[in-house]
Amino acid sequence: MPNSSSNPPTSPSPDKLQGFIASLPGMACQIELQKDGTFAFPYVSEGCSTLFGFSAHDLQADSACLVNLIHPEDVQSLLATLKTSAQTLCFWNWEGRIILPDGETKWISLGATPQATPGGLPRWEGIILNTTQSKLGELEVKRVQQQLLELSSHIQDAKEQERLRIAREVHDEIGSLLTAIKMDLSWMVQRLPADNQALANKVKTIEELVNRAITSASNLAHSLRPGFLDCFGIIAAIEIEAQEFSKRSGISCTVIKSQESIELPEVHSITLFRICQETLNNILKHAHAKHVQIEIVKGTDHLEMIISDDGVGFSEAARNKPRSFGLRGVHERVAHLGGTVKIASTLGRGTQIAIFVPLMEETPQQALFGDTSI
Repeated sequence: MPNSSSNPPTSPSPDKLQGFIASLPGMACQIELQKDGTFAFPYVSEGCSTLFGFSAHDLQADSACLVNLIHPEDVQSLLATLKTSAQTLCFWNWEGRIILPDGETKWISLGATPQATPGGLPRWEGIILNTTQSKLGELEVKRVQQQLLELSSHIQDAKEQERLRIAREVHDEIGSLLTAIKMDLSWMVQRLPADNQALANKVKTIEELVNRAITSASNLAHSLRPGFLDCFGIIAAIEIEAQEFSKRSGISCTVIKSQESIELPEVHSITLFRICQETLNNILKHAHAKHVQIEIVKGTDHLEMIISDDGVGFSEAARNKPRSFGLRGVHERVAHLGGTVKIASTLGRGTQIAIFVPLMEETPQQALFGDTSI
């Protein structure tokens, strides 16, 4: 008795095949390209009626009844994928919209395998599926993601405006008051009795406290909004930040720039500066680096900022841990500008963060959220 495993595979019965075709959320078909550029449908399954609202016989009699349903915005992509498949005999894959006579819009997905015919024109065998529900779900996810991105961008802009307002109040109001107090103390020192050493010591102590308060107010205003960013631009701001970072940490920090001065829109400048600040803080906390390099290159229509360190690096798992908000914040800030972020890190060999930002006209998000008044 022969081994059953040596028997050739059997084809599905016609009834099973028809049952499978009937269960599709769409239709099976054969499509032939004609010499005049039109389509013919030698075979169309009964799912045509449910999908398009007309019978298989109607489609076979006049292929234009399907072509005319294609959404005007999706016609070009249909023709482009058709041309590629016809020329290379590769799998034809297309997704687009149709508009039914009653005004209903459906998403359909076409997948078909081409075969050469004796006449030289290809014939495709495949299926057209109704993907409306899954596509609408996908579009809804994208819409929500876009709304979250816009909300995040709006919050960032509002935070920067609030920081600017507080920094100005600290600098202008509190700084001015402390300076006035110091001047009044100087006036008092000049008029103190020469023989009252205790009073002189007390005034000196108060003067030292005022000086410390002035320094603290200045540092606070700087951390909220570095004034030299507005006065001297992004290059000078990053160079000063790099110098301060080196003083605090003992880690050497080199700035390489393509130009001595780069003019950027305000939202670009503050975003790139905050990213630089955040990255340097992360290096100080986690990298155990000995050297950091910041490279800023401006092209004709883009700007690149690359921050590299020779620290301990981190793994992919560490990057994707649930509370890794620092890197996510960098991605969100750059996405607000329409840019991209690439992070390369190897354990024991340091980390590089490369930021690419296009320099074009104001983006729709910036136009929408430029005024952050609440």
